[in-house]
Amino acid sequence: MLGIAEALAWETRLFEEAAKRPEKSFLKFWTSPQSLVSPKKLGISPNFARAAAQMADMGWPVHLRATGGDVTPQGPGIVNVTHVYTWASGGTFDIEAAYGRLCGPIAAALGDGANIGWQPGAFCDGAYNVQYRGRKFAGTAMRFRPCRQDKSSHTVLAHALMLFEPPGFAAIAAINRFLSALGEPRIIQAVAHTGLPDTLTQGTFMDRLQDAFA
Repeated sequence: MLGIAEALAWETRLFEEAAKRPEKSFLKFWTSPQSLVSPKKLGISPNFARAAAQMADMGWPVHLRATGGDVTPQGPGIVNVTHVYTWASGGTFDIEAAYGRLCGPIAAALGDGANIGWQPGAFCDGAYNVQYRGRKFAGTAMRFRPCRQDKSSHTVLAHALMLFEPPGFAAIAAINRFLSALGEPRIIQAVAHTGLPDTLTQGTFMDRLQDAFA
C-alpha cells in the first residue's frame, strides 16, 4: 500500500525518468488509504482550501494530481495501475491508441461484457471508462509529452483506477459533498459503478491483467 501523496510523487518521478531514458518502462499495481484525489484545475477554485479542510475533518483528505480528469476516491476495494513508457511513434501522438494500450488489457481481463465508453452518473466520467455490463469498473487518465532527446517520441504516464468492489455510500457521499463545496454542478450516483464480476476472483483477474499487459 502507498500513501496517495507518495504514489503521486512516485508517478511523477517515473515520468521524469522515462523522459530522460526512453528505453525504460514501468508497470505497477498499487492501493492507497482512504482519500479523495482531485485534478489541479479544481485546486484554483476560491472554495478549494475550505472544501479540502472540511473533507479532511471527515476523514477524506484531498490530494491534487497532474493527470487531469475529475475527483476520484481511494481506499478499500480500489486497485490502481500505473503504466509509464515511451511511445516511439516517430510521428503524431495517437491518444486514442494510447488509451487502447491502457483500457484494452483491463477489458480483456474482465472478459465478455466489458466495453469502453462514457458512463453518465459515474465519478470522473470520460470516453475511456472501462465498463462491465453497463456500469463503470475503471476510470482512466493520462499525461504525455515529447521525449527530451527525441521529440518525435512521447513519454506517457497512463493511470487507471479499478473498482474491485463497488464504491460504498460513504465514498459517493464524500465526492458529492466535496463537489458541492466547490460549487461544481455534478451529482455522482452509486448505481453507475460496479466491481469485479462474481465469476472472477481478485487473484484470477490480476493474473489475467498482468498477462494482458505483457
